[in-house]
Amino acid sequence: MGIFFNFIARVLIARFYTPDDYGLFNLFFTVLSIFAGIGLLGLGTGISRFIGYYKGSGEKHKIKAVEGWGLLIGTVSGISFGILLFFIAPWISPLFSEKNVFVDYIRIAAVTLPFYVILSSLISVFRGHQRTKERILFYDLGKNVFFLIFSLIAGILAFPFIGVIWSMFAAIALMSLSFFAYYVKKQKSLLKNVGLFSFAPSIGKKILLFSLPLVLVDIMYQVMGWADTLMIGYFLTESAVGFYNVARPLSTFISTGLTVTLFIYSPLVAGLYAQNKFKENDIIFTVLTKWICFLTLPLAMVLFFYSNEVISRSFGEEYIPATIPLQILAVVYFTNNFMGPNGATLTSYGKTRFLMTTTSLAAGLNVIVNVMLIPLYGIIGAAIATGISIVSINIIRTYKLYLISGIHPFKLDNIKPVISTTFFGSIIVLTLTITPLPNTFQAILAFILLSLLFLLMLFVTRSVSQQDLKIIIIVEKKIGINLSFLKRLLKRFV
Repeated sequence: MGIFFNFIARVLIARFYTPDDYGLFNLFFTVLSIFAGIGLLGLGTGISRFIGYYKGSGEKHKIKAVEGWGLLIGTVSGISFGILLFFIAPWISPLFSEKNVFVDYIRIAAVTLPFYVILSSLISVFRGHQRTKERILFYDLGKNVFFLIFSLIAGILAFPFIGVIWSMFAAIALMSLSFFAYYVKKQKSLLKNVGLFSFAPSIGKKILLFSLPLVLVDIMYQVMGWADTLMIGYFLTESAVGFYNVARPLSTFISTGLTVTLFIYSPLVAGLYAQNKFKENDIIFTVLTKWICFLTLPLAMVLFFYSNEVISRSFGEEYIPATIPLQILAVVYFTNNFMGPNGATLTSYGKTRFLMTTTSLAAGLNVIVNVMLIPLYGIIGAAIATGISIVSINIIRTYKLYLISGIHPFKLDNIKPVISTTFFGSIIVLTLTITPLPNTFQAILAFILLSLLFLLMLFVTRSVSQQDLKIIIIVEKKIGINLSFLKRLLKRFV
């Protein structure tokens, strides 16, 4: 739901203001995200990994120190990098925009940065305890709903565009402070900890030694995720940034299934790794990858075949240049889903140096290909560059994961329903296009039919088993959503 509210906020910004303004907002958020990734110092993974590990190994008395050190280091780092960003804003701004107001936007990002890092650190604490409700409440829903409300007020009252930028600060700061108050109040009852914080030096050292190599990984992730936006700002115009960032949020809907799953998956796998349960990890990896594909393939196909309609109905006709980039990114992000949570599994297995190296190589490749393609092909070139880097890093990680554990996504139970759904689904969509139905209705109907088709293919190809039912029960407990219908359906066929 959170990504939906964020998407609506972006649509409103695009509708109330100009493509130039929308492009500047995306540049602002890109700078904020990159510096937040650096300022987090790898703690987003480190905190949750050690909490999950100590729970699995039975050393629960060490968890309090993990939380204490994680939040303290994150707070100090967030403030430090916020100060740094504030003072270097005049040097960063001209690289990506000729408009003087962008300096003010970057400085607002600097003020926002400490709150963003604290919010992310708190999310990692609850992630380690395999709790998703707090992330949904304070980040996915809270931050995005308040940003939507504040942006809507700014647009309706015709505030200068800087009001939208301050809306992001207000939403993040409000949720960060609220989340910390919730953590302090609920820590004992929810997380089963005694006392608020502990600062055992040995634990702090372990967290830093594990997390610091991940800083470069996080930086490279940010480069991979945002290099296209920054490079478009450098080579092209603010409007081009705005066009491209119509395709980005639409395509990231495809990644939602994987993102939500990782929140539960990472600490669970870390706990099983501490108990040397490698076979169980293989089963969980395979089953989750299959159901992520079920959740996202229909959407990816609709965005591919109806990209023009989706863009014009949501953002408006002036953003139609984003059509081809959206089609490319839809294929790329579904491919990323199909390859499974390989990075999270390697992290849980402690392969942080390998991740640092491969992510650096992929980020470097992304920058090089962006530099080559954007001047020639504009935002289409940026989408191609993103696709090349994402596919490359997935291939390398999958190969490494297979070598050390035998885990890989290319199981027949995963391949059969994806290929059959893609083939027969394409026929269904092409048939719909020759009917007199309005394009919008075609897109909605196609999504429904493709979802039903994938579910049917799971059973026709005999790609479900008792393991699927067990994993769904685990997910149901963790996310707090009633999946009784799906469980009853599976019980009839397995």
